[in-house]
Amino acid sequence: MRILLTGVAGFVGQHLKARLAARRPDDVILEDPMDIRDRAAVERFVRDEKPEACIHLAAVSSVERARADTSGAWTVNLDGTLILAETFEKYARNARFLYVSTAEIYGSSFRTGEPLDEKAVISPVNPYAASKAAADMAIGTLSAEGLHALRLRSFSITGTGEDRHAIVSYLAAQVARIEAKMQPPVVTVRDPSDGFDIMDVRDACDAYIDALEPVETLPDGAVLNVCTGRTRTVRSILHDLMAEAGVSASIESDPSVPCPSGLASMQGNPDATMRALGWRPKVDWKETVAAALNDWRLRIRD
Repeated sequence: MRILLTGVAGFVGQHLKARLAARRPDDVILEDPMDIRDRAAVERFVRDEKPEACIHLAAVSSVERARADTSGAWTVNLDGTLILAETFEKYARNARFLYVSTAEIYGSSFRTGEPLDEKAVISPVNPYAASKAAADMAIGTLSAEGLHALRLRSFSITGTGEDRHAIVSYLAAQVARIEAKMQPPVVTVRDPSDGFDIMDVRDACDAYIDALEPVETLPDGAVLNVCTGRTRTVRSILHDLMAEAGVSASIESDPSVPCPSGLASMQGNPDATMRALGWRPKVDWKETVAAALNDWRLRIRD
């Protein structure tokens, strides 16, 4: 299979590229050299390379970056996605199109405190989520017109190379600095009771790869939540990181500390994904914690 992978230079993209090569060595991975906002370049690439599938990761994928440049986020996340999807509909009609969406689009629906399934109301609360929600709905509409798409709404993902503002990375960086005697044994967070449904990037990548093959029970435009179904609080994540490092620290709450997602609590229901794809998270949480800490032990030296 010839697979176009957009956003390959990003955190998830780098992991997905390696995972694809390991799991599907006979596939050809097409890395996007073009700006997805450039319709002519996108059409030329798809016509020339003839991809049989696309995993669309490319995005302004940070709440903070989207707030800093809202129009830029909309241009990439909505306009770029539309250009890519319309090009596939026109020049690669038989191809599988996987749109990697985000659970952020559920927004205020998380305030129920219940694990959300795919039927939850879309109610974004920040510019990043709004731009991704618009693209998500657009893909659903194009699917009714012939695009063979699947929308994968991913919850929090963590792993090596992650942006330092993501919650696990943010905490691991501080624990690594405390361990190295580079900061006092105090960790500042917005609210230690904030909770997130977090999965290892390797598990997320496996879900995307599993979704490459058509599923008879899923119509074009179907939605699947990619998540663990379990919430981990900031306090518990920090405790696990400190246990791994063999250090202790006090926790200070500061409401001015940005919440990486813009939401205080997020939990999903992965049942539909497990049934449809036969997928489930496999990476042990202790392994995820150790990898995050080791990553930051190296990064603080630079």
